[in-house]
Amino acid sequence: PPSRPLATASGRGKGPRKGWDNETIAAVAGGIAILGVGLSYASVPLYRAFCQATGFGGTVRTAKDGTDAGKGGGLGHLPDDPGKLARNRPIKVTFNSDTSASLPWKFRPTQPHVTLRAGETALCFFRATNTSEEPVVGVATYNITPMRAGQYFNKVQCFCFDQQRLLPKETVDMPVFFYIDPEFLEDPNMAGINTLTLSYSFFRADRDQGALPEYLRDLEPGTRLHNPAGA
Repeated sequence: PPSRPLATASGRGKGPRKGWDNETIAAVAGGIAILGVGLSYASVPLYRAFCQATGFGGTVRTAKDGTDAGKGGGLGHLPDDPGKLARNRPIKVTFNSDTSASLPWKFRPTQPHVTLRAGETALCFFRATNTSEEPVVGVATYNITPMRAGQYFNKVQCFCFDQQRLLPKETVDMPVFFYIDPEFLEDPNMAGINTLTLSYSFFRADRDQGALPEYLRDLEPGTRLHNPAGA
């Protein structure tokens, strides 16, 4: 029978070598580069979703909406009587607001704090006024402190991440509807925490690109989630 070529110690045999030509290598390298760019863009919303789902870095979690939850529009898992939960206690949530120096807005909470128990919902408002003579678009980021409590702070409605366009001298009240997950009470790391701080920072969308998180840069103006404040 015909003999087969044997490979040498260097891995080369006497038979024909199969390999990639330069064009194939270039095509594969180009494909990897394109994939890398695509993943870098995809990672931004994925990272944002991860932070909101887990409370990583003090980011407030986003509660489920009414499309996949029971009664209460996404709040059906909350207890009917949170006061009966073991170790439940009043938790004070204070509010903090900051604005970029380039944003000509007055921005503040309409109340300094609210007090609730785990499993209860609360509604608060932040008021923004455009003090300039031109329309201005702002966008807000937020976090909760202590940071380790962010995983239990769930917002149902919020104005964050959506660009807000205010006309000259316009004032708006922006709602935040939230609750503290009852699992907060089961975490031994939360045992000594009775005060949380919810902080919002507003940036000017067209001038503070460098200060914004990457996932908020170059966004098109989003749907406004608030109504003009009453006179």
